[in-house]
Amino acid sequence: MKGVTIIVILSVVWSIIASIIEKKKAAAKKVSAAEKQPTVQTEWKANPASVKVESLRRRARAASIPSIEEKVQPAPKKQKGLQSIKPLHVPNCPLPPTTTNLKKVIPAAQLAKMLKSRRNIRTAIVLNEILSKPVSQRA
Repeated sequence: MKGVTIIVILSVVWSIIASIIEKKKAAAKKVSAAEKQPTVQTEWKANPASVKVESLRRRARAASIPSIEEKVQPAPKKQKGLQSIKPLHVPNCPLPPTTTNLKKVIPAAQLAKMLKSRRNIRTAIVLNEILSKPVSQRA
């Protein structure tokens, strides 16, 4: 019983000493941080007359150099769409102009053609399962 009492007393004393040491370290950090703060100099070392002369010289240089915006001319506007494309066929050409016969693709016909094979049907079913809502959230 005596040994347990001594250990409890030592642990209490040690915790008190450790807290005192931490407080001293914190106070030392505050003091060192206060000493290391940078000082700000508000004293001008340049002569105000020379500063004014230099600013006037800069203005004169800026006024004598032509700006880039004055040199650049806007590009002519191009027409959008098919009006801006000129045909290569000329009236005096011996060859007739070629035309392409584009068929209108009907989505239903395209889908019916795609679903004729078993492989495409399997692919469509898998895509439907992947892209649709989960089974648990379906109504």
